[in-house]
Amino acid sequence: MRRTRTRRRSAPLLPGRRTDRLEDLVAWALMSLGLFAVLGSVLLGHAAYDAALGRGAPPSPVRAVLLADAPRAPAADQRVPTLQQLARVTWTAADGVVHVVEVRVPPAQRAGSAVTVWLDRAGRVVVDPAERSAEAVAFGVSAALAVVALSWAVLSLLWSTVCRLTAAHNAAAWAREWARVEPRWRRSAL
Repeated sequence: MRRTRTRRRSAPLLPGRRTDRLEDLVAWALMSLGLFAVLGSVLLGHAAYDAALGRGAPPSPVRAVLLADAPRAPAADQRVPTLQQLARVTWTAADGVVHVVEVRVPPAQRAGSAVTVWLDRAGRVVVDPAERSAEAVAFGVSAALAVVALSWAVLSLLWSTVCRLTAAHNAAAWAREWARVEPRWRRSAL
């Protein structure tokens, strides 16, 4: 005996209703937009990092001398205690001008101690590059996460709108079909 193979008809690749095909198409489009949003958030986060870090000339260190003892503990009125305290320091610039400013220094340092002050090209006191880098990373990550969250919210809103509209369309189609079939069904049930 010889066996014959019967060929089964394969299921269609796409669902039969137009609303199902529309939902599939929108799902693919929104997934693609979501991936582009992730890529965009990475690029925006990197740009925000660069902007926060600044791409000018790197600050230069200057040796300064502490004029008075740095406070030992954070002030009682500080809401968020910091590891560094404000203290007055002095240094002499290359042109011979003596500068006196308040900068953040580690606590409990004695007057006359050497501290490092960072200056930009114009001679203004700037934040320590290590601290500036940490702030830039936090800013870049925050910007990237904000873009991802906003994109997720917009794409979720679009998806729920499409689902609501297709469900309403399907319900209306089912109601029309039932209105057409119900009289025949009722007669055959009696």
